[in-house]
Amino acid sequence: MSTAAEVDAPMRRHVPPTHELTFGGLVRSELIKLVTARSLVVLLVLTALCTAGLSIPVAFFTEPDAQQSAAELLPTFINTTLIGMQLSIFLIAAIGAIAGASDFGNGTIRLAFGAAPRRTPVLAAKLAAVGGASSALVGVTILVTAVVNWLALTPGPLGTPLNDRASVLSLVGTLVATAGVSVSAISLGCLLRSSAGAIFAILGLLIVLTIALMTVPAEVLPSAISSHSFGAAVTTLLESANNTGRWLGAVAALVAWSGALTGFAVLSLRRRDV
Repeated sequence: MSTAAEVDAPMRRHVPPTHELTFGGLVRSELIKLVTARSLVVLLVLTALCTAGLSIPVAFFTEPDAQQSAAELLPTFINTTLIGMQLSIFLIAAIGAIAGASDFGNGTIRLAFGAAPRRTPVLAAKLAAVGGASSALVGVTILVTAVVNWLALTPGPLGTPLNDRASVLSLVGTLVATAGVSVSAISLGCLLRSSAGAIFAILGLLIVLTIALMTVPAEVLPSAISSHSFGAAVTTLLESANNTGRWLGAVAALVAWSGALTGFAVLSLRRRDV
């Protein structure tokens, strides 16, 4: 027999707790995996070492003409600062490819999709965490390299390169190239679901496709197309930005390539089973 207190007690409805991770939680999860995976940590360290370690010695062993002004030394400064990025960009590609595909290889992607059933946020978190970390690492390293190289080449004011459009665009171009390659490699990793396959694919876009398009005669394939291939755009952004129009074209081409690969990865995640 029910008591008066039990009759008057309000009805309570059980609300099951949600287990879906927020986007911030997904990003934190990807960052934890990035800093705990030994292979990725080694590649990140090698990226920093190559970016600075190949550039700084060249600047110290370069003997500028004593009669040159600080402004006249800017082309030499840009070239020496960006030397290390010619190799580092391939390490960035490998980091993105491995980070994008590793969850599919070890089966942990099932846990991620269980925590975020919509799937697209999982890819977005990978792009934000891995791409952001890679870009931040390159940004800090290239900034330190630029300061050291400028001091090695000339006693001129540190603000001189910042007043030169070509110098600023060249340094910004390295960050755009890093972000574009990282995003594209991660997308290929999620698309192909194989670290080795994604690495070969991104290297094919960077090297093989670029060389293949360059061998096609201009009568068959306009040079404007070959000059805006994935690899050609990255190469342009890792060089001195003497031509602003060419630099902007490379940025637009790389954004288009990265956006297309990301779009294919999103479609693959939504339509394919784990």
